[in-house]
Amino acid sequence: MKRVALYFGSFNPIHKGHIALAEWVVEQGLCDELIFIVSPQNPFKEQEGLAPEFSRYEMCELACKASRYSEQIKVSAVEFVLEKPSYTINTLRYLRENFGSEMQFSILMGADNIENFDKWREYEEILRNYPLLVYPREGYSVEKFADKITFLENAPLFDYAATDIRTMIAEGVDFRDKLSAEVAHYIIQNKLYR
Repeated sequence: MKRVALYFGSFNPIHKGHIALAEWVVEQGLCDELIFIVSPQNPFKEQEGLAPEFSRYEMCELACKASRYSEQIKVSAVEFVLEKPSYTINTLRYLRENFGSEMQFSILMGADNIENFDKWREYEEILRNYPLLVYPREGYSVEKFADKITFLENAPLFDYAATDIRTMIAEGVDFRDKLSAEVAHYIIQNKLYR
């Protein structure tokens, strides 16, 4: 049974922090494979400033290929073909129905998501059936559901988020050190986030 960690997000854009975390999770032996699940539409997030879903998918693909574990770190567009907005439970059911006999899924998420986790659709089912690997985020605690999660306290922490990168791009500030060279080139070439 292959152990697959699912890392859901908008990845708008995917940055070095996302990849460093994915590499760390693989290095720790927490999964055999890590898959970035690009969400076309997160029910909790504004659509404004969101790059087209295929652009975000392509950036993830470039970042995964440039990672140290390109054989184990991949990207999926599974949510592009499912009902929108993207509810994690729907994606998990789809993956379990189609790949459940050969894969065992866990979910990688930030501590910021745990604070609102009880607002997720059918969150109890997710808690019951899927291990949650939670990495620290500045200013967020993990007291909620502490007994139900695996807190990755030594996971790498980055002091910037995709929002900061989009702001830097919009303001004409050099942002390239926060992204893989391939993703930075893609953003410049496609004039994203201007």
